Amino acid sequence: MEGKRVLIAEDDAILGFYLKQRLTELGYKVFLAKDGEKALQAYREYPFPVVITDQEMPSLNGEDLISALKMGEVEPSIIMITGNKDPKFIVKVMKMGIFDYLIKPIQDFEIAIKLKRAFEYYEMKRTELIAKKEQQLRLEGQLEWIQWKEKMTSVGKFKRENQNLFESLKHSFCQGAGIGSLVSILKMVRDSSQVEGNFYKIESELMELIQINADMAEKSLNKFIEIDALISNEPRLESINLHSLYEEMRSWIEELNPIVKIKNHELLISDFNLNHSHHRISISKTCFKKSFVEIITNACKFSIPNSTITIIIKFENDWFKCAVYNEPTQNFDGTTGIPIEYENLIFEPFYRLSKSVYEDYGTLDYGLGLSYVDNCIKKHSGKMSIFNVKDHLDWDGKPKTKVAFQMALPTEKETANESFSG
Repeated sequence: MEGKRVLIAEDDAILGFYLKQRLTELGYKVFLAKDGEKALQAYREYPFPVVITDQEMPSLNGEDLISALKMGEVEPSIIMITGNKDPKFIVKVMKMGIFDYLIKPIQDFEIAIKLKRAFEYYEMKRTELIAKKEQQLRLEGQLEWIQWKEKMTSVGKFKRENQNLFESLKHSFCQGAGIGSLVSILKMVRDSSQVEGNFYKIESELMELIQINADMAEKSLNKFIEIDALISNEPRLESINLHSLYEEMRSWIEELNPIVKIKNHELLISDFNLNHSHHRISISKTCFKKSFVEIITNACKFSIPNSTITIIIKFENDWFKCAVYNEPTQNFDGTTGIPIEYENLIFEPFYRLSKSVYEDYGTLDYGLGLSYVDNCIKKHSGKMSIFNVKDHLDWDGKPKTKVAFQMALPTEKETANESFSG
């Protein structure tokens, strides 16, 4: 979630002050850099959706800054400020792929309109990029399944000495192969078993594989039943005071102590603003608790050991919001946080960033948990999102990437009778 963040690269102190003040008045969060190098450094630490840059600056001019900004995976919408009115120069700059330009002296109405359109253009391009990457991931997933299936069907008789295959199959259900793993194992039983009288003799390791995958199949079936019931039926809602819900959530956190202790995490929850006690929310407490526990469990699984997981409770514009922030471990490709192509896919079944199995947490580990959360929140007419944020509050001064899960549910004002009844 980028928000209305703008990076300004301007070496003229007076113009820079004017732009920052004007854009702040328009509701934007503005970072002002005094030259191109400082602007590039700020962008690399935390990319901005929109960048406004002057043409002439010391150390790194506007054109060089634009070239550097366009090397990233997601390009910002760039607006150049220039005093050069020569049409040939304007054409040259626009050919660099910038969004628009402003000619000095700058008019208030002009920058307001162009900035609004720059954000709309950025979101359009970002959505387009996410869609392309999602399509690529889906195709790769289908290809992986086909290759895995071909590999398993060509295995033939099970050989005890092939321990690599055994270990691979042992966890393949959790890692996305699903019921196909169980089918392949049963085929291997058929090929390797020996008849002794009225009984079949099979490898003990194969029997262990069958038991492991049968248990996982049962758990997955139960989870599918839960999700199907959630989608097919309307949950039974009860009206609850926001402060009462907050106290319930604190009790749920206490119940999660065994999970929190696995990697020595600390759970912190913000205080409740009593000014919001006169609002109520209609929820299925069972459904919401499962979703809350699932998000906290995910945060624990994918956070670095000994880190703090923070839960922020807010009430904004008649919405109850619960955001969970965690400091994530590195992804398999060395990146940190949620890649943009997974922001939507992560709520679909079987799509996971990590291929690891987290046996200590007692979860399925193949991407059904967040699917349940997403459907639960939608059934409550709510909204669910996951995004990266930069935490600049660390003592060493280095910003940290954190992942935020945010649930938002609509509320209603408490009537006098409800307030009296508690």
